[in-house]
Amino acid sequence: MSKRLLPGSAHDALDKMFDSIGRSHGSAASEGIYIAASLLDVSHWTLRAQLNPDKTGSEISYARVVQFTRAFGCTDAAEHLALCAGGVFVPLPREGDAVAELTAEAMREMGEAVARIFASTSPLSEGGAAITANEARAALPEVHEALAALSNLYSRLREKAEGAL
Repeated sequence: MSKRLLPGSAHDALDKMFDSIGRSHGSAASEGIYIAASLLDVSHWTLRAQLNPDKTGSEISYARVVQFTRAFGCTDAAEHLALCAGGVFVPLPREGDAVAELTAEAMREMGEAVARIFASTSPLSEGGAAITANEARAALPEVHEALAALSNLYSRLREKAEGAL
């Protein structure tokens, strides 16, 4: 795009998404808008108009963003949404990970998280049998890691179940 976009804006995220499409499915980032327009069977000018932050009423739809994400595997829009929601986007692995290895990782992370929580409910802990805010904050990173490992395992198993592997 030739227009200066506000960093972190939805339009900036879309611009990055089209650059990603160009880099992964073309020979340069600048080709992304042409590749995406071809998928939709519209002119690149039509798509550019929908990306213009100064033009209202013809913005690109969420459904189209999902279509691009699925067709091209670009994560820019997901990363932007996660940041808007106060989080981060962590893509699940698509290939190259064995189920046994992912199961072991999930179990290890879960064990560490559960051990932390049990330690927090010990009568000798900061809050006794009740978990305090400090103990909860300390446990959150380990629980997050356990959820991420379990999500990776779930993704792999689902791909196998659907015959994608």
